[in-house]
Amino acid sequence: MPISEFGELRKRWDIIIAILIVISCLIIPFQIAFIHTANLVGSIIIYLIDLLFIFSIFINANTTFRAGGEEITDQRRIRSRYFKKEFIFDFFAAFPLEVIVLFFPESGWYGISFILWFRLFRLVRIRQLFVIIKRWQRHYAFNPGYLRIVRFLSVITLLSHFIACSWYLTAFISKFPKESWAAISNIQEADIFTQYLRSIYWTITTMTTVGYGDIVPHLNYEYMFTIVVMLIGASTYALIIGNVASLLSSLDSLKSKFWNDLDAFKMYLNERGVDKVTSSRVRDYFEYRWEHHRGYHEETLLNNLPEPLRLEVMKELAKNLLNEVPLFKHCSSQLKNILILNLKAETFNPGSFISRAGDIGKDMIFITKGVLQIFDESSGEVYCEYGPGEYFGNLSIMLEEKRTASIRSKSFCEVFILDSEAFFRIKRDFPEFIEVMKKTAAEKSDKTNQLLMDGIII
Repeated sequence: MPISEFGELRKRWDIIIAILIVISCLIIPFQIAFIHTANLVGSIIIYLIDLLFIFSIFINANTTFRAGGEEITDQRRIRSRYFKKEFIFDFFAAFPLEVIVLFFPESGWYGISFILWFRLFRLVRIRQLFVIIKRWQRHYAFNPGYLRIVRFLSVITLLSHFIACSWYLTAFISKFPKESWAAISNIQEADIFTQYLRSIYWTITTMTTVGYGDIVPHLNYEYMFTIVVMLIGASTYALIIGNVASLLSSLDSLKSKFWNDLDAFKMYLNERGVDKVTSSRVRDYFEYRWEHHRGYHEETLLNNLPEPLRLEVMKELAKNLLNEVPLFKHCSSQLKNILILNLKAETFNPGSFISRAGDIGKDMIFITKGVLQIFDESSGEVYCEYGPGEYFGNLSIMLEEKRTASIRSKSFCEVFILDSEAFFRIKRDFPEFIEVMKKTAAEKSDKTNQLLMDGIII
């Protein structure tokens, strides 16, 4: 059975692999530049990570992929694609090529063990890190901008680390001539932490500025290396500034558009002489929509989907209703789907009237969030309150009676509405709907029974 590319197992494995990629890409250059020999602790860590990457080959060879918007689950196609495109990279990322010289641990190049030089092949793992981030961008509910930030930080961190290690190697390989930067800084005999700290300090100052003059090149190859790092730093710096600016702009664009629309609407209300109380309620409504829905209008978004996909989304949005409301429990799958497709999402401000006494019942109201009050408008008496999972309006629609009590929102309320036109159309097309309504009428809540006993129809 293939592993789903966007399943929970793949997600957790990707997190583990991403962490191990960063760790191994930090350890391997550090060992070459500052340790020089394959010590026991470092080797154990590297080989334990290798084992997981070898297992990752099996995971990758059995993970589905997408083609033309479709998830490919055929095992033969999965493996064929993997071995043509990905396997060679995973092989070099996982297989310990230093076994070739494992029996000659003392041999080396420029005073550094061949075992460590062969470990450089594992840096190919960086490619897999970007594959993972790209997969997260395609599927998971992260803001793509945040993942771009993670990707840039990863690149800058690893690039700075590689350059710092290489900068120290320029002195070590040449055996610390007295004109070299390391000899002048007198760190050739210092502890490893000091050596690395000075190297990374020079790297950061050179990449972000032109250095502070306390650690500078003195030999020709140091000057050439510094020129390359300056060019990399300038390019990277420009790339980061440009992308961060673009990123911040994209992250803020939706918010800016939303609040610009609100400002324009407020100006319109002011020009038309609308009182401040109403204007304030409009502002409160917009603020609520932004905080809870980021300004999106569900109806507009859902109408852009084909009916089968819209049904799937609506089932998720109305999940609590489907589990709690008796009306849906008695419906067949087909009838339930038709009802769901005809529901319309709506949000009401605190104090908003959903209907008033004397209005003809035109809607069934299903509450998903907030509280609605049933009350006598003339006396102010509150008969009862309806909360999440409850519904009303079916009696006034079926009996075609006027509502005898007013209904208003006590707090911000989110509801689904089934209008009378859809109600009667479903009743006509699905005779079983009448039986469902009879069953739900027999299971009326205590609130509804009490209202009926008091002669109140909503």
